[in-house]
Amino acid sequence: MKASLPSQQPGTDRRKKLKEAQKAGADRLSCLLHAGSFKPCFRNTLFAFFCGQFIPALFLSAAALHAAPNPVWDNPLFQKKLLGSFGFSSEVEPPMSETEMADYEQILPLIKDEPDTALQYLERLRALPDSSARFDFLIGNLHFQNDRKQQAAADFIKAIGKFPDYRQAHANLAILYAQAGAHNEAVRHFTEAIRLGAVDATNYGLLAISHLTLENFTAAEEAFRLAMVLAPDIKDWEMGLMRSLYMQERFPEVVSMLDRMIAANPADDSLWTLQANAHMGRKDMLAAAANYEVLHQMGKLETAQLSTLGDIYVNEGMLEAAADAYLRAYEKTGGGDVSVPLRAAEILLAKEGFKASRGLLQKVQSAGESKLTPEDRRRVMKLEAKIGMAEGREVEALKILTQVAEQDPLDGETLLMLGGHYQKEGNNEKAAFYYETAGNIEAFEADAKTRLAQLYTGMGKYAEAIPLLKRAQDLKPRDSVAKFLEDLERFMKSRR
Repeated sequence: MKASLPSQQPGTDRRKKLKEAQKAGADRLSCLLHAGSFKPCFRNTLFAFFCGQFIPALFLSAAALHAAPNPVWDNPLFQKKLLGSFGFSSEVEPPMSETEMADYEQILPLIKDEPDTALQYLERLRALPDSSARFDFLIGNLHFQNDRKQQAAADFIKAIGKFPDYRQAHANLAILYAQAGAHNEAVRHFTEAIRLGAVDATNYGLLAISHLTLENFTAAEEAFRLAMVLAPDIKDWEMGLMRSLYMQERFPEVVSMLDRMIAANPADDSLWTLQANAHMGRKDMLAAAANYEVLHQMGKLETAQLSTLGDIYVNEGMLEAAADAYLRAYEKTGGGDVSVPLRAAEILLAKEGFKASRGLLQKVQSAGESKLTPEDRRRVMKLEAKIGMAEGREVEALKILTQVAEQDPLDGETLLMLGGHYQKEGNNEKAAFYYETAGNIEAFEADAKTRLAQLYTGMGKYAEAIPLLKRAQDLKPRDSVAKFLEDLERFMKSRR
């Protein structure tokens, strides 16, 4: 149900460090699981809420109510929350006449066993002049029990209209607004209920959830802390507090909290993942890598996380470890998606990890040569050529690039690489040919014209280079090209 309820007024060494971190993570996991089997993993409702599945904690989902054999009435917590105390407090409960009290006491036994009959009686009593707000409240509860939320909200609003300090009506109306996603209204009514004395963990916890949804992270934090004081065994509130701290980027506190939560629930992979994210938030990438390695031992590390692990190792200069992580990501896909190892090989090549990059390519070729598309094969060939050029095997690399260009004459990257090879060899005619050809391909025109201008400048063809640079700047403005063009034009003027 959306927010369409009746509304009121808006109220040291890298490798050593990594091994130590990995060992610490693995030892912790091993110690916690010393029996060799995982403890049951809890999936708390609040974490589901963070994923966009708001399942109110403990008692509030109408669907959950109907799923139970006795949906509401056998739950003492719900009786207390939904119906309120049967006693009276003149500060927070509406007054009743002696006649209304007699009728009320007769109807109460029917509410559990014959709710429809009780509803009929209550409607008659409400129709009487100056009827007590307690009747409106009970009618609202019966509608709430049967998932008639619009009617329930209207009845709670009527009750509050008659008795503005009706504590339990404020609390129940706040619950309905929270379920409907109307969290501003929910905050207002939870706050009012608490002001009137409804000080319990559930009201504070649900108030915190609404604040969290509204991105009032400081308020959410405080409310979750109060809920934890009153109900320290409810893990939902601890999870909510962790989330509110995370959103405030207080990552050291989040890591500390998750240490305790992981110690209690070591098989919950979501906690290890959250802590890895918090480690990354505090820029402790090796600690995040250690968490990911534990997740891998648990069989819970996803392909994307393995790729992230590889990226972490690349940034830490641990290229062999990165190659291993990328390879694991490739294997995770069943060897079907070669884009993962090919992207990884390109990243490693850019970091001069020639050996690691070549190792990945060999794995791809040996494990899935038959699965490679023609485009994949050309991509592999270009990577082999780049590695060959970087390692001084120019003849081998040239042969490969020529084959790629024959297979795909519109491969601009290959044409530029061939142009660069012949320019380096001093074969300006061939270099110009390849640059000009690449310049006819829209996506490579700017780079091709810049390369050709550099070639012409080296040949002394300054006048021919200037329009090429201007065109390149029009297509793809770059500071380096602008400076090159400015220096060349100044040089030409000095020659006049």
